[in-house]
Amino acid sequence: MRVPRLNGSRGAALLVAGAYCFARGIAYLPIVGDVPTSLPAGLELISAVISIEVWAGIWMIVGIGCCLRAFSTADAVAWGLLTGIMTAWGAAYALGWGMALASGQPSREWLNMSTYLGPAIIIAILSIPRARKVPADAP
Repeated sequence: MRVPRLNGSRGAALLVAGAYCFARGIAYLPIVGDVPTSLPAGLELISAVISIEVWAGIWMIVGIGCCLRAFSTADAVAWGLLTGIMTAWGAAYALGWGMALASGQPSREWLNMSTYLGPAIIIAILSIPRARKVPADAP
């Protein structure tokens, strides 16, 4: 039986991202700690479309997918899902921050926004050279 090998630094990064996503999913389940009575505006926006418990499952599925793809060179879908969910949540927090600013309320949702969008942007930038690679036999 062949022991799976981590896909180098990309695999290591996906493994860490997978653990992060899985932990975030568990954190959004009502079984861990108290359920808050009010949510930040960004989280309110996210939960208006899909419940936080369903998002918890989505985060965990993305986490498992990232961990599994960490041992494969076919990892584009995992990176895409990771970047997609982080971008969606970052956009929701950006909108929540904008709504707070427009209504004159103090808000630190910019910090939540940056913790999602910052890594998503970094991943996207690091993916550009890989996406632009031309096959060796191309003219």
